[in-house]
Amino acid sequence: MDNTKKHIETIASVIKSTKENLKPLSINFIFWGIFVNILSIFHYTFPSLVQSTKYSAFLYWIISSIIGLVFMVYYNTKTRKNIGYETHLSRVIKIIWIVFSISWFYVIILSFFLKNFHPVPSILFLLSLILIMTGLIIKFNQIIFGGIFLLIFTFYLNLNPGINLLLVNIVGVSLGMLLPGLSLFYSKSTNNRDG
Repeated sequence: MDNTKKHIETIASVIKSTKENLKPLSINFIFWGIFVNILSIFHYTFPSLVQSTKYSAFLYWIISSIIGLVFMVYYNTKTRKNIGYETHLSRVIKIIWIVFSISWFYVIILSFFLKNFHPVPSILFLLSLILIMTGLIIKFNQIIFGGIFLLIFTFYLNLNPGINLLLVNIVGVSLGMLLPGLSLFYSKSTNNRDG
């Protein structure tokens, strides 16, 4: 009887720690949602400042994103060290987001060489797929819906290319990442299950 109770307590402890491990993921969503919105709002408000030279807007987005990426890699590495182990769930999510980062870099480089290619629709499309995958893996509907919304939004954007892409960025990232991230952060642990 004592062994059974001990096993149940161990399983409950592992499940609880797995659920708690989703909190750092929510911080990533919140950070990128706020960060991209700040960059977009600043660019929208001061276009002459950001677009002062031929490549200044390109550099503004690249350098800012790299700074944000370095900050979040540091945060995630520190969080993993504090936890002391990595679950299969967190490893799969990490790999998916690394693939997204590589794809993002590829799209940015492509936009540098192709004159009429704007990276925002492609990046938002990739982001929508990654969000849907992440939401399905962690079984969190708000992230799935955020990804689906972003996918529909990207489709609409491709049909209406005249839309201001900075406003698209703000709406898309807010509804696709920021709000689902806040929802994940404040959710009760019973909503987060390890598959």
